Amino acid sequence: MNNNELLNRLLGIQKLQVIKSDFIGEERVHLEVASILSVASCPDCGQLSNLVHDESEAQMIRDLSIAERQCYLVYRARRFKCEPCKKTFVERVEWKRANVSYTERYERYIYQRVRRESISQVAQDEGLSEEAVQGIFEYRAKKRRRHAAIRK
Repeated sequence: MNNNELLNRLLGIQKLQVIKSDFIGEERVHLEVASILSVASCPDCGQLSNLVHDESEAQMIRDLSIAERQCYLVYRARRFKCEPCKKTFVERVEWKRANVSYTERYERYIYQRVRRESISQVAQDEGLSEEAVQGIFEYRAKKRRRHAAIRK
């Protein structure tokens, strides 16, 4: 098993593969990742497209720590061209919300910690601002309330 295969298994996010890894000092690891999917679904018409138009600049997306190191995914979102619509669109991924720099599972982790600990303690431990922790907590709490209301 090569290093990237090992890191893919440790990362455990389906539909992503580790392309490269960099250890940044003693406290951080950057994993360059890419989607293994060759197609994306157009948000307007629902058609699948395999026509990659371009890629975004690299995004640094915070994920769960690995081996006590803060883990950041270095990810370039792909823009696809939809033939039926004649438009381009950015692929949607299950593991990250649009316009945020955290994975879904990292947000769930922060939310669970704040339920047991103070925002300031979580922020300090995670190297985040208190505002970022508060924002994650409020988003997850609203989502949880909506989900509970739907189940009733």
